[in-house]
Amino acid sequence: GNDIAIVTPGNYGLDYMKNNYGFDLDKAVKSSNFIGETIDIARKIGFKKMILTGHLGKLIKVSGGIMNPHSKEADSRMELMAAIAVDAGADLDIVKNILKSVTTEEAYSYLSDIKDKFNEILINKVIFYLKKRALDMDIECIIYSNEYGLIAKSENADAYMKMIGNK
Repeated sequence: GNDIAIVTPGNYGLDYMKNNYGFDLDKAVKSSNFIGETIDIARKIGFKKMILTGHLGKLIKVSGGIMNPHSKEADSRMELMAAIAVDAGADLDIVKNILKSVTTEEAYSYLSDIKDKFNEILINKVIFYLKKRALDMDIECIIYSNEYGLIAKSENADAYMKMIGNK
């Protein structure tokens, strides 16, 4: 009965929603890697709003317009993190460390002094591409990390969570 689609790529996202928002997992949809197609389907069946919650490792790819973040489709995680880090003011050593990283958690650990700026740029890029895909459907996003917790959330993410009866 909600007009807000709650979407996450997988079980970690569902766990994050449950642990941090007390979210009823029966109200959410797992999109797997089909983020773009899930947005299309949500629009088609009449949802007016959507909130996407996902791990940094998946959603960093959305910051580059990649709507299917499966590693067989595209794996530009470190390149996208490095580009955002440069935009946030990273020096060359940080960028080199990011590009050598194996995981996004490791890459994120190098951002120390520029994390806030990185997070702001990241969420703005993710929201840009999500809105581009969603067209007339309002869309919000929460990005988290297993090690660092909340990374970033879009402007109305908390309001959407409140609308569906969560804190």
